[in-house]
Amino acid sequence: MDPAVAASAATGAPASVVFQDGLGERRHVVDAANETLEVLCLRSELTAVPSFEFALRERVSRLANFRHAYFARVRSVDRLNDQRSTLALVSEHTPGVRLSDLIAVAELAHLALDINAALCLIRQLVPAVAMLHENARDTAHGAIAPERIVVGPNARLVIVEHVMGAALEQLRFSHEQYWKDLRIALPRSAGAAHFDHRTDITQVGVVALSLILGRPLRDDEYPMHISEAVASAWAISARGGLEPLPKGLRSWLSRALQLESRNSFTSALEARTELDRVLGDSDFVAAPAAVETFLAQYHAVVDPTPAPAPKARVEPPAPAPRVEPPPVLKVEPTTPPKVKVEPAAPPKVKVEPVAPPKVEPPPAPKPAHKAPEPVLPIAASISFSNPVSSSTSIGVADDGDEFEDDADVGPHTSALAGRNRLIAAAAVVIALAGGGALAAHYYGLPSALAAATGTLVINTNPPGAQVLVDGEARGATPLTLTLKAGAHVVDVRGGGEPRTIPLTITAGAQVSQYIDLPKSVAATGQLQIRSEPAGAQVAVDGAPRGVSPLTIADLTPGEHSVALTSDRGTVKQSVTIEAGNTASLVVPMTAPDSAPLSGWISVSAPVAMQLYENKRLLGSSDMERLMVTAGKHEIEIVSEVLGYRATRTVQVPPGKVAPIKLEMPKGTIALNAIPWAEVWIDGEKVGETPIGNLSVGIGPHEIVFRHPDLGEQKHAATVTLNATARLSVDLRKK
Repeated sequence: MDPAVAASAATGAPASVVFQDGLGERRHVVDAANETLEVLCLRSELTAVPSFEFALRERVSRLANFRHAYFARVRSVDRLNDQRSTLALVSEHTPGVRLSDLIAVAELAHLALDINAALCLIRQLVPAVAMLHENARDTAHGAIAPERIVVGPNARLVIVEHVMGAALEQLRFSHEQYWKDLRIALPRSAGAAHFDHRTDITQVGVVALSLILGRPLRDDEYPMHISEAVASAWAISARGGLEPLPKGLRSWLSRALQLESRNSFTSALEARTELDRVLGDSDFVAAPAAVETFLAQYHAVVDPTPAPAPKARVEPPAPAPRVEPPPVLKVEPTTPPKVKVEPAAPPKVKVEPVAPPKVEPPPAPKPAHKAPEPVLPIAASISFSNPVSSSTSIGVADDGDEFEDDADVGPHTSALAGRNRLIAAAAVVIALAGGGALAAHYYGLPSALAAATGTLVINTNPPGAQVLVDGEARGATPLTLTLKAGAHVVDVRGGGEPRTIPLTITAGAQVSQYIDLPKSVAATGQLQIRSEPAGAQVAVDGAPRGVSPLTIADLTPGEHSVALTSDRGTVKQSVTIEAGNTASLVVPMTAPDSAPLSGWISVSAPVAMQLYENKRLLGSSDMERLMVTAGKHEIEIVSEVLGYRATRTVQVPPGKVAPIKLEMPKGTIALNAIPWAEVWIDGEKVGETPIGNLSVGIGPHEIVFRHPDLGEQKHAATVTLNATARLSVDLRKK
């Protein structure tokens, strides 16, 4: 960085500390593109471990292309231009409130984080972690906690700093030290802590338990007394009372927290499936509206600024005694909290048995406004386009020795203690000055403040898939929904893996989604048997199954032996059964001294094809031969996977095999490699990348990419008639 630019950045407006925990301080800065970024200034005690920085940079590089609405994008790892050259993690800023602040205020100000709001957030958290594990099968977040979760104003949950797991594992702390210093929960193990998928599931359980309890877990509750906390947990109702926690939900918490190793969840996908089952059997409504209601209560406590007047006319209720607004708290984020009370005319409140504190108002009341958090511009020459940068520096003003001193405090930092004292004071003042008026203010105008809406139309193939919007079940496809304008996450669950679709609804507009879902595959297959003439006794694998014509519906996939017996003799035939398909076998029962009345068909194809006659399945081309009556046959050959369909007419001679050889049509494939490569398809060189719309036969192919310095990679690709097959590889990755 240019010295003049660095000096200018260092002497500019200081970047305020917006949040602090055991990992370090978060500061907001503005880059050259005028985008707000969040910089996590890591504690020097952590970065002093030699392998910490290397592991962090490697994980950021590996997840550079991971994008999802549930996760805040990580830009880079950099060194600050301060005296200590502090190691910092640069991420895109996520608007909202840290979950740790929400539950801390809920406990101190006695706000009811009811069970519906808690489950709405849990139903977002569990699928998000499952999505991370599916996209990065050998990586884990490693630091899932309320401190690393942000709840946006639209009740959307966003996970931040998901690249820390590998670096934190290098610290080699004990399980107790990870929890007390960093608030990182780890499952019990005999050896050193290992940050894997099982660790993430445990941490999800801790967050879920905190949400259901409506408060942070104490230092002494985890891990020694976590079983007692789960056993004694109650659900907080929407009215703030307590109700019994369903047995299924309590069991889910125990399995997520790994309380019993034999019955614990082995994957986040398993935890998500079980959570959906448990909530499906309950009466809870895990809707975003419950979270939005709690957020309104939270902001009424920490920022009691009057809301703007509604645009629509709302008929007021009967006149009520005028209540003066509560005093406003003015908070300075980087200094010890100071409470300045400036009421216009404080009401007289009589509280039994303790008299209310006497507050002297200033002689000239002034309306107080919460100042926006100052941000520090970054020099225009700095670029954040490289996800891993070892040389880029960020000009952030050094806050003196404050950051170093915080390391001695541990997880319960002075800033957090100050914030707790401030919240406690706010709760007292609001209770004395008419907090009920604030509640009426926030809850009295829902219709006037209703957001504009748009329409979402969802269709799936096949229909009948379950649709969840922002974690709330909304019905089965085909489905038309009216949603608030803004960002939403839609989960579609049918056959196979569920689909997650982030989308944005525009006011007054319609968004349509059509999704092809994989059809569920049965575990067994069927066999239709017909004899000519009918009435033959049928045995499959030596077991009697009935009299032809007959359909057997419970055959396992694989080859089976079929025997048909009548007064004309016994005919044996082998047939191959495929899961979810119906095979057909037509067997002529030949007289002993007569000439053969049947023959066989054999189809040669590079992939499995289904053979039909008169829309009736005869079998598969994988079978060596198919028995049919002698004579002329019109055979339809089909492959749904390749988009192939053809009809062949064949004359089957008695007692002989009539072969059918297929000439496969051409499809197209597009190939690319980074940085470049020579390409071979099925052993034949086809050129150098990039290669677009190359014509090759449909079916499976072996693709080899070769680079003189980076070696070669082999990949399998299937070319179909449905669309152009595409394959792109990065030869720099092994």
